[in-house]
Amino acid sequence: MTIIPPILLTGEWQVHPVDLNSTDLSPANNITVPDSAHLQTVLYPDRPYWGEHLRAINQTAWLYQRTITLPETNYRRARLRFEGVDYFAAVWLNGQPIGEHEGHFAPFTFDITSALRPDAPNTLSVRVSSPWDAPNPGGSYPVNHVIRGLVKGHYEHGEGVIPPAVNPLGIWRPVHLLLDDGLSIDHVRVRTALDGQVELRLTLTNAAESPTETHLHLNISPENHDGAGSRDTCPIVLPPGTHHIDHTLHVPDPHLWWPWDHGQPNLYRLDLTLNDSAGESTAQHTQTFGIRTVRLERTPQKFTYFINERPVFLRGSSYIPALYLAQVTTDLLQKDLEQVRAANLNLLRLHIHVSPPELYDLCDRAGILLWQDFELNWVQEHTPAFEARALRIQRDMIDLLGSHPSVITWACHNEPTMIYTYRHNLEQHPDPALYADALRADPTRPVFICSGQMEEDWQRAGDIHSYYGSIWTKRYTDMYSHRFRLNTEFGFEAPAALSTLRQYPDVWERLQHLEPFIEELWSYQAELVQFQVEHLRRQRSLCSGGYVHFWFVDLVPQVGLGVLDSNRVPKQGFEALRRASQPLHVALQHDGRKPYALWIFNDLMQPHPNARLRWEVRASDDQLILDGEQAVDVPANSAHKVVDTRWSFPSHQAARVELSLISHDGHLLTRNTYQHPFRPTPRPRGYPWKFDPYLGIKVFNRPDAPSLADHNVHSLLRLIPLTWREALAEFGMRQQLPLWLVTRLARVGDWLLS
Repeated sequence: MTIIPPILLTGEWQVHPVDLNSTDLSPANNITVPDSAHLQTVLYPDRPYWGEHLRAINQTAWLYQRTITLPETNYRRARLRFEGVDYFAAVWLNGQPIGEHEGHFAPFTFDITSALRPDAPNTLSVRVSSPWDAPNPGGSYPVNHVIRGLVKGHYEHGEGVIPPAVNPLGIWRPVHLLLDDGLSIDHVRVRTALDGQVELRLTLTNAAESPTETHLHLNISPENHDGAGSRDTCPIVLPPGTHHIDHTLHVPDPHLWWPWDHGQPNLYRLDLTLNDSAGESTAQHTQTFGIRTVRLERTPQKFTYFINERPVFLRGSSYIPALYLAQVTTDLLQKDLEQVRAANLNLLRLHIHVSPPELYDLCDRAGILLWQDFELNWVQEHTPAFEARALRIQRDMIDLLGSHPSVITWACHNEPTMIYTYRHNLEQHPDPALYADALRADPTRPVFICSGQMEEDWQRAGDIHSYYGSIWTKRYTDMYSHRFRLNTEFGFEAPAALSTLRQYPDVWERLQHLEPFIEELWSYQAELVQFQVEHLRRQRSLCSGGYVHFWFVDLVPQVGLGVLDSNRVPKQGFEALRRASQPLHVALQHDGRKPYALWIFNDLMQPHPNARLRWEVRASDDQLILDGEQAVDVPANSAHKVVDTRWSFPSHQAARVELSLISHDGHLLTRNTYQHPFRPTPRPRGYPWKFDPYLGIKVFNRPDAPSLADHNVHSLLRLIPLTWREALAEFGMRQQLPLWLVTRLARVGDWLLS
C-alpha cells in the first residue's frame, strides 16, 4: 500500500474539569480550547502569570474530548501519536482505555486499531493533569516548601524564574492519526566517528501476525554543504513485534560538525525507506545529523571540553524560551538564537527542561552547543518508586535528543544539595541511578550527576554555581579570589524595561517604586557580568573549561536574572555579556581596587602574530592619565597574560580604561572599555532579602516587602534577629563547610527527624 501521510488532528477540543482520579467520560459543561495550547493561556489570556486563579487549574484534572473521522483509505494499523502532553495523560477511544503516559516533553504513540470504528465518528478522550505537590510542613520557600513529585523542572522554581502559581497543563503539542500497513520505523539513533563511520540503531515494528520480508534502503546525503554521501540496501525478514537493528555506513571525506566559532555546522540528511517485494514503500524516516565527537577531560585541577578532539572553551548562558512552551514559535526561537550569536555565546544551558524540538534543529544548523539539563530541580522525592519514574523519563530525553550534534552534555539534577544537609536525592534516590543509566544509555557524551554545589565530586560533577555580589556576598569582586573548573551559574536580577513592567497591573502595582532605579540596577548587573565573565575567561589558562551565565532571557515581565527582558528588550547586562564574551577579547585583570595585568583571550583558531595591545587610562574630565602599548603574538585558541600593569597613579583617579588590539597591518581587532573599574558599585539596597510572595521575586528597597529570610520560618528561628538570619543564610548558600562535616550534619538531621 502507498504510505499515508500523518493526519494532523487540528481544530478545537471540548474540555471540562474533573476530579483528579475520575474516569467519568460523560459530557459536561465544556469549554472550547484550541489544539496545541497550555490551558492557562486559554482560560486566562490576560492574567497568565500570577494569582490563585492559576493555581486552581491544577487542583483538578481536565477531560479533553474531540471526534475523529477516518478518511476513505485502506490501512491495517491505526495509531495515535501525541507530540506532547503536560503532564499526566490517560487516553480513551470510544470509551475503551487505550493507555497512560507521564511527562511533558516526550512524544508517545498508542495503537488504536481495535478500538477504532472505521465507518462512524470516534470519540477521543484524554484526561490531563499536572497536580501540585503537597506542602512540606518543615520546609522553607522556595527550596523545600514542597518535595517535588513530578519529573518536571518547569514549575515550583521561585525567586524570579517561574512564578509561584504557574504549573503548565495541557495537550500542548500536535496530535496525529497514523495509518499504515503494520510496518514502521519508530526510532533511529545515530552515532558518528571522525573517520566518517556512522553507526545506526534502528527500531522497527512489524504489527502483523507473521514475519514480513522487506528491503531497507539507507541514504546519507549532504544537507548544507557539498560533501560526499553514502548509501546501502539490505534485505530484512522482520518477525512480529518491535526489534532493534544495527547498521553501519561510511561517509568518505567527512565534513565535520563544529560550533560556529570553530568552523561550519555541517549536517547530513539520513533517509530510510522500507520497500515490499513489489518495490512499494511501506515506511520511511528522515532526520539530520552531524559527524562530530565530544569529550570532557576531567582532572582534580582542570576541565577541558574537546569537540572533534579540539579544545573548545564554553561561553554560555542559561535559557528557557518561554514560560508556556506551547507559545514558542520557530520565529521566536530563530530570533533568540540570533541574539545568542550577537552576544558571542557558543552554548546554551537548557535549564531544568527539555525544549520544543524545533530548538534542537535550529541549534544544529546554527552551530550552538547545548548543555541539556534533565527535569529535576532542588528537593525531589527520594523513593524507589519515584526513581523508577524518573529513569523512564530520562531515557525518553536521551532517546529523543541523542542524535543532535548540538547536545554535548547531560546533567541529571539541578542543585539537589540546595539544602546542603539534605543529601537523600544525591546519595540515595534517584540521582545515582540516573547517572549510571545515562552513562549506559549514551557513552558518547559527558554526564553530570548534578549541576552546582558538587565541585569536590569532580569525576561525576565538578561544576559550581556562584553568586558573589548577588545572593552570596555584598561585592561581585569577591569572585576574584576563587578558581573554578566550570562555573555554570552566576548572575544578578534586574527589572525589566519600564515599558515591559507597565504591561501588567499586578506587576506595576508592586514594582513602580523601581522606576527611578532601573538604570542603576541595570548598571550593577552589567558591572557584575563583565567582571565575572572576564575572571572566568582568565582561568582558562589555569583550570576552567568555560562558563554558563545565568540567565539569558526572562520568562515573565518582572524582575529577573535575564539580560533580555521577556519582551526581548536588552538590559545593560546584555551589552556587558556581549563585550566580555567576544571570541577575541582584551581584558584588564583587577580586583575592584587596583589593576594587576592585561590579558588576551582568543577562542578562535586564527592566530594574530605581530599584533599590538594598546591601553589608555583617562580621568573623569577625559584627561589622559596614562597610555602605552605592547607588541604581542596572539596564539590561537588560548588565554594568556600579556603584561603586568605597573601603573603609578592612584587607581581611584581612573574613570575610564580603554584597551584595543591592533593587527600587524593596522586594523582594529577588538576593543574593551571599563568605567570606574576601581570603584565598583555596591550591591543594591534591600537585595536579596526584600521579597514579594505574590510575584515570587526580589523587590529591592520596597519598604513594605517582607524579608525572604522571614518567610515560612520556624518559630524558634524567629528568636534570632532578622539581620543575623539573613547573614547566616548567605553564608549557608555559599556552602563553604567541608563535605565530611556536611555529611555528618545530614546524618544527625535524619536521626533527629526519625
